[in-house]
Amino acid sequence: MLSAIGDVALGDDGKPSLHIHTVLGLSDGTTRGGHLLEAIVQPTLEMTLVEAPGHLRRSRRPELGVALIDLDE
Repeated sequence: MLSAIGDVALGDDGKPSLHIHTVLGLSDGTTRGGHLLEAIVQPTLEMTLVEAPGHLRRSRRPELGVALIDLDE
């Protein structure tokens, strides 16, 4: 993993929801980037989490088909 940035927000169900964008380095020296959907880490991965000054909440927007952070919460 070369880079990872995202957020942890509460979903409509009240559970934490991850949204992470990442860049991964491949063994041939190329990279791939996009949304991190799942991962297996071997042997370790160090990450630093920084707490935001406010709590984030993600609400489902049926008209868009996605869940977005609700800035009014």
